[in-house]
Amino acid sequence: MATIKNGNLIDPEVELKLYPSIEHGALSHVAAIVMHRTDSSSAAGTFSAYAGGKQTGAHFLVDKLGKIYQTASVDKVCWHVGILVARCEVEKSCDPQELKTIATLLHKKGESFSTRAKNLSHHELTKTYPMRYPSNSDSLGIEVVGMFLPAQKAFEKPTSEQLKSVKYLVDILVNSFKLNLLSDVYAHGAIARKEVSEGAQLLHYLQSGAKP
Repeated sequence: MATIKNGNLIDPEVELKLYPSIEHGALSHVAAIVMHRTDSSSAAGTFSAYAGGKQTGAHFLVDKLGKIYQTASVDKVCWHVGILVARCEVEKSCDPQELKTIATLLHKKGESFSTRAKNLSHHELTKTYPMRYPSNSDSLGIEVVGMFLPAQKAFEKPTSEQLKSVKYLVDILVNSFKLNLLSDVYAHGAIARKEVSEGAQLLHYLQSGAKP
């Protein structure tokens, strides 16, 4: 049975391969899980970047053969979410005043879109989850190896081995942190200013109960 000890997931299917460069302070509470894709053809490139001092990264990585690696302690913050979009705007649940605030931040004259998007993200971070989408400060990230295919505007299909391992890992984390699979697991592209399809295939599989 899987256990978490000193931030490490102890399980025969998980290999510890921790990289201090992607750990950034204490993660005091896990409220959600965010699914990512690496936009690479193998795990080696991600490991090389982490070993070289790259500071952005996620807590776990699943390679194409389905091997699960833990790359950061679940007690540590990883910079894996990035710039948040406004949850109530996406879900059409903003009250009139909040909608006005969001519009003001997003359309402020004299600022670049990058600056406006960051300012909106900072505004979102003043809210508590689940009023906003999960952030670096309250979520775990799972990277799944796979290339982005520009012509298809989507990531390559995860392998059956990856899907099995993703479900195995997410089930452990959902149970360990008392999360809800349907409401506390997210695709990265749906919550942040990233490629919109990132993580969508994984989330659909996890929540549909389909077989790989």
